[in-house]
Amino acid sequence: MVPPKNFDGSVTSAEARFVAKQHLLWASSNIPGFEDWENAKLSQPVVYYFPNGTKSAYEFTVLVNGKPEGFILVAAQKYMTPILEFGKGEAPSKRLGRIGAARIKGFTAKQNRLLYYGGLSYSIELGNGKAVDIHGRQVPVPKTVKLSFSPKRVVNAWRALETSSASEPMVGILSDDIYTKIIPNVPIWTEMDPYFGDPKNLSMSYPKNVGPKGDPWDAWDGCTPIAAAQIIAYYEHPEIYENGYYTQEYKEYMTSLVDILHHTMGTFDKENDPGQTYWCGSWGPDACDGIEAFADEYQKLKNEGIVSWSLVHSYDAQPTCTLGLCSWFGYIHASDVINEVDSNHPILLQLYNGGSSVYGQGPYGNHSVVVVGYVGNSNTVDYLVIHSGWDMNEHYLAWGNWGSDTHLVKVIPKRR
Repeated sequence: MVPPKNFDGSVTSAEARFVAKQHLLWASSNIPGFEDWENAKLSQPVVYYFPNGTKSAYEFTVLVNGKPEGFILVAAQKYMTPILEFGKGEAPSKRLGRIGAARIKGFTAKQNRLLYYGGLSYSIELGNGKAVDIHGRQVPVPKTVKLSFSPKRVVNAWRALETSSASEPMVGILSDDIYTKIIPNVPIWTEMDPYFGDPKNLSMSYPKNVGPKGDPWDAWDGCTPIAAAQIIAYYEHPEIYENGYYTQEYKEYMTSLVDILHHTMGTFDKENDPGQTYWCGSWGPDACDGIEAFADEYQKLKNEGIVSWSLVHSYDAQPTCTLGLCSWFGYIHASDVINEVDSNHPILLQLYNGGSSVYGQGPYGNHSVVVVGYVGNSNTVDYLVIHSGWDMNEHYLAWGNWGSDTHLVKVIPKRR
């Protein structure tokens, strides 16, 4: 994006800390479940960079009674919205540190820079146009980054901070008359927790692997099957997860849905980059094809005795754009999010971080997540509330913190 006039400078560490402190107060008063942030403290910042070496963000761990209770990601450039992401989960740099220590010889935060170039794009720079992402996959990094922030809204946000105070934190930064709307009881699933992941040995061929058994593919099933499984589970059998997520039945049910969607979507592994799924409109199986083929495949496996739960719906997948057309126009609109969430319909969000990759290595790591809510009003969205696939917490992502190809897939249940 073109930096707004007079708002194209960098943000200092001290300025970022002030922004984060104001956000603690705002979130504790405005976001359900964040009340304990009112008197929280902030860690020293962790710095992230764009691939060209410019600072992109400051990450602060939120400390409640001295213990980590989430994180806040503050923009390092004033052409970005001040708060990029926040949530109650573990700070992304902690996960990257564990991945770096395990997979990169001689890893140190000073020697291997942390990269961030749009929503959920956390990674460790390896050099030569490559990085390791938060799932431990080796991915190419973008040479250029084009995010979709509104210049007008960015200017208004930074101007509001100039007059913000402890008594009225961040007044005017967000839309007028804001509220938080979250769809209740959308199940969460992650494979970052060893409890939920499939065993990494004793793999079985499909469909014998369906459920909590070793898969014939990489242990990482892929973000798109994982995201779609949460949406389908929401419509099918809420009684399975109403008793809590850490039950054997929930584990068996969710791993079954993920494995079947991995198959119907044609999800595949590349060297150092497992769990790839083609976007809707691709040649051959893709995300939308897999969602629409799910019911028939599931019923077939039920008839064979591989799964036992009943199937209530079949599903249509309606993308707001398809491959090859997304870059021509903006294909994620606030009205779509508001209408779907207000109707209690979780949505698949396919994030694209914009730009072309270094050294012509082709597309770099994008990500699919579940939209379960928003912070905004009847006309505007300031933050999406998402299930990121990293942990069992909701995650808040600033509107526009993605590339122009980012789009939604509406998953429409049809009673069988």
